[in-house]
Amino acid sequence: MSQQLKKFKQDQVRISQKRLKKTYPKELTIVAEGDSWFDYPFRKDVIDYLIKKGYAVDKYAKAGDTLENMVYGTEVKKRRNTYTNEGAISLQKTLSSIRKHKPRIVLFSAGGNDIVGSEILGYLNHSVSNPQSLVNKEIFQARLVEMKTAIEFFIKSVRATNVNCNILMDGYDYAKVNGKGYNFIFRNIKGPWLLPSFAAKQIGQKTKQKAIIKYLVDEFNEMLIDLDMQYENFHHIELRNKFPHESQWDNEIHLKNSGYKEIANIYHAKIEKIMGEDPIKVFKHSIV
Repeated sequence: MSQQLKKFKQDQVRISQKRLKKTYPKELTIVAEGDSWFDYPFRKDVIDYLIKKGYAVDKYAKAGDTLENMVYGTEVKKRRNTYTNEGAISLQKTLSSIRKHKPRIVLFSAGGNDIVGSEILGYLNHSVSNPQSLVNKEIFQARLVEMKTAIEFFIKSVRATNVNCNILMDGYDYAKVNGKGYNFIFRNIKGPWLLPSFAAKQIGQKTKQKAIIKYLVDEFNEMLIDLDMQYENFHHIELRNKFPHESQWDNEIHLKNSGYKEIANIYHAKIEKIMGEDPIKVFKHSIV
């Protein structure tokens, strides 16, 4: 990480914490839970750019986190010969922050690691088995039902904590099957996630790979759209086809800085629409 980038990320954390300690406008206060799109190590992410705009963000996002862990808790601790589930720690922290700060907006980024992360292998049929579909739709649709139930649990928990909260959630854009992992200082830290999975199932044609990614991401987004129609405080953010070029992506499942900056602008525009005014302009004299 360059010194300039390191300073930028440190500054955003410091500035946001300073805002959260003050009596900051609720319209500019956000609680965020999510994955690496909200917590991208050694890179700028969506939350960094929202803070830069003037928001105070209490962030509980963690790179690599899964939807199931964020909502229910899947982390365990070993005590002697016993393994104990730690419970819904992440959700409780998020809800506690909502009680404390009473924000108008909660951001939720989840499901990417469940859909197009390493778990994609479990949704694929081996091409040699001559299947009707290269996607095992029965398994994937069952997983999608589980994910919908988890997101509904999150929505209801937030609403029970603060009825005035609006939850914003995007369904990502189409991941790129290019074999690029997450690198830092010329070292591969994690990934690639997609190309090895397709190779394991002998799915080598680019057109078939793209079609599978499109199906998975589309089904996930359609599920979020259904929730948007069902819950008035839940808002789906459309990102599909926003970043069609591989040059816009840092690796298979993460965007470059410019992409996350654009997403921050999209979130801000949605917040403005929900509130009926631009909170950055209205409360510009309160921004510190």
